[in-house]
Amino acid sequence: MGCVSDSDQQEAREAGEKAVQFALGLGCSEGSVTIHRTGNYAVDYKLTPIGKVAGKTKVMPAEFINEAGNHVTEAFKAYARPLIGSSFPNVARLRVPMVAKLAK
Repeated sequence: MGCVSDSDQQEAREAGEKAVQFALGLGCSEGSVTIHRTGNYAVDYKLTPIGKVAGKTKVMPAEFINEAGNHVTEAFKAYARPLIGSSFPNVARLRVPMVAKLAK
């Protein structure tokens, strides 16, 4: 539990609540509750047929990788920021001079 973001915790609970609502209120018992972004970070929960989600892989869009192919773009950071939540630790990089290679 120590590495679960606050947004993950909230969405997991809401997805469970929606599953019960779909099963009881709508009489729908087949499918998977899926989370869909509707704004900067607002979500909607839908009941999706299991065949549309089972065994599927969502790949990272090309606009999330920089031109050099070695880092993410600001678009990715904007996408990921709400998913990380507020409990993500701040990290720092050490900037030190390069050391000459000794081994051949």
